[in-house]
Amino acid sequence: ELTREEVGKRLAALINEIAKIPLEQITETATVDEELQMQSVAFVELQVAIEEEYNIQIDPIQVVELNEFGAIVDYVHRCILNG
Repeated sequence: ELTREEVGKRLAALINEIAKIPLEQITETATVDEELQMQSVAFVELQVAIEEEYNIQIDPIQVVELNEFGAIVDYVHRCILNG
């Protein structure tokens, strides 16, 4: 059973790897469009990486609407638990 903290650390690592965003910028309140400034291509890569990593389907529109890193972690964690 993965904890929310473990999911958050892994998502931060994936964002760092895919979008080359320094880990210290990836905070709970960082927004995808502002602080993280992820391009749509990187965002799609992140979605695919999350789905492959956890063997889940996530709704890309939902993720974009959540926008905040902490909210995205909560959403992915819920998807894993309900998997």
